[in-house]
Parts: sequence; structure tokens; C-alpha cells
Amino acid sequence: MTSKEKYETLGDKDKKLISVLLAKGKTEQYISERFGLSRKFVRCHLYNTFGIKFINYNSIPIFFGTKKESYYKNEMDYGTLNLSYNFEDLNEFEIIAYNNYNEKNKAYYEYS
Repeated sequence: MTSKEKYETLGDKDKKLISVLLAKGKTEQYISERFGLSRKFVRCHLYNTFGIKFINYNSIPIFFGTKKESYYKNEMDYGTLNLSYNFEDLNEFEIIAYNNYNEKNKAYYEYS
């Protein structure tokens, strides 16, 4: 017996229950196991029948488009990091961390 035939033999109560479960966000696997329908039938027929769009949360949205201006003027700069810090730019916690690091490693730098 195919999934379509199984679905047609379900009563109105079960069909309404399927729509309620889908609206509450139950997975296609749960619906297919509970009512003995194939996952493909649930995904292709029931989600569309009840106006619920199947959403794959594991997918990553991809947007196609172009950027009109480049990030760097020279292409060779893409692989480099040009980081420069001044002590005046550090906040209170970064200064504490810097001083702790210097105290901790002071002996190493003095004797090497």
C-alpha cells in the first residue's frame, strides 16, 4: 500500500491531527513514523497541502551579488594582517591583562 493510499484511508480526525502537528512544528520523521507514511510523501504533499512551507534549518542562505569596490587597492594585501596597537588604545581590562602577562613572563625575558 502506498503512502497516498494510506493517507486516504485515514479518518478526518487523523488528517486534522496531522495538520495540527505540522502547524506545531513536528518533524516529517515524527509524522511519517506515527501515521505510517513515507517521509517523501509528508514532505512533498502534506507540507504543501496545509500551507506550511518545509524549512530546512541546516541550510545556509547564499546571496549572489557583487561588491563594486575592493577592500584593498593592492591584491597582495588580501593575505596580510596590518595590525598596529598603541598602549593608549587599550582599555582597562586589556591593560590589566598586558601587565599580568608581563609579570608572569618577566623572568623568561630577563634571562634569555
